[in-house]
Amino acid sequence: MKTKSLLLLLSSVFLLTTVSCKKKKDEDDEKQLKPTQEQKGFAINYTGTWCGACGSWGAPLIHQYAEDAPNGAVICVHLSSYTSDPMENSALSQSFEIDRTTGGYVPSFWIGDVNDNSNSAMTSLLNQPVPECGVDYSYEIKNGKMTVKTKVKFFDDGQGEYYLSVLVLEDGIPGGSSAPSNYQQNGTNDPNFTHDFVLRASADQNRAYGHVIATDPSSGDVIDGDYTIDLDGSWNDVYAVCIVWRKDISNGRPYYKYVNALKRKN
Repeated sequence: MKTKSLLLLLSSVFLLTTVSCKKKKDEDDEKQLKPTQEQKGFAINYTGTWCGACGSWGAPLIHQYAEDAPNGAVICVHLSSYTSDPMENSALSQSFEIDRTTGGYVPSFWIGDVNDNSNSAMTSLLNQPVPECGVDYSYEIKNGKMTVKTKVKFFDDGQGEYYLSVLVLEDGIPGGSSAPSNYQQNGTNDPNFTHDFVLRASADQNRAYGHVIATDPSSGDVIDGDYTIDLDGSWNDVYAVCIVWRKDISNGRPYYKYVNALKRKN
């Protein structure tokens, strides 16, 4: 009986220690997330493997925007036309296009809330007044899933509904002359061309603009989130980006006004 009681006591202590350690680790992870009010930047490039202009000047431009905003959410949304693009996610691309249209042509760029392809577009966005909130996050990939912890902090009062997108992107997909024919990018002669910033998935399935996280938030409000996203086994260099929007239908499209974003890559 004494031996049995001792075993039960030891099992209880082990279970309590395990739970306590897990809880402490979660708390430590949350403490490490420190959103800032600094503008990080955001850009969309609507593109396609079939598009010559996308290879000749669209890809270099979106890479320039990524260099201008190294911690910004820079996204390539692939579209199909008379030929298919194997990197197209039709549901997510349509979701983005509802609010930020291509205008009927590609490449087409959105920098924040402006449809623009000037060299200075990202710099102009980064020089705007600081946003009312910032976002920080961490992510882990395990067993074919990406788990993402997020923290959004408001530094000023906000008005209306605020949304958070948690998206999965992929870098480094071969698109040069030695790549499979349907991945080869038209308009470039670079044999080492790669498709970067490719939109793959959303934590909100087919919704590019995410979900509501706050309504009329006050300065100092903090919103934490946990997300799990299934990954395709063929994806390789994947990572998460987070974007905060404020919904405003009173002032014309885009209705989802860009607020702030962040890119972290493990």
